[in-house]
Amino acid sequence: MLELSADYILAVAEQLSFVSAFLGGLSATILFTLVVFISPQKSVSWIVSFSALAACSLLIAVVAAWRLSILLHPSLPFPAETALIKVLWHGMLTGYVLGFLSLLVSIGLAGWLRSKRDGMITSTIALLALVFFVLATPFGF
Repeated sequence: MLELSADYILAVAEQLSFVSAFLGGLSATILFTLVVFISPQKSVSWIVSFSALAACSLLIAVVAAWRLSILLHPSLPFPAETALIKVLWHGMLTGYVLGFLSLLVSIGLAGWLRSKRDGMITSTIALLALVFFVLATPFGF
């Protein structure tokens, strides 16, 4: 059996984590779109808009992370440009933060489609997640 190097495993793990984050965001976006599509309420357009923003931002983060992973791999046959690495790093972080926050807004708004009580519950949960995100994010804003 072929033994994989630690560097290769790390590169694959990074890819899978970023892709999983994207697919989770995309799945939530599809879910919100399906749930709210049949409702005539005004909050529907806000949820769909923030869900689309989340999906696109997370896609940007995934692509930037993918490019970074390739450029920073120790077996890259040519030197990586520092300027490109900085652009990709900032794009990845910005896409992740914007996508995650947009997804939280969508989650917070989703309950308002059912009732005021459900809206307050989902908004509170989203607010708690926002606080955790801010406290747990090592990069800050």
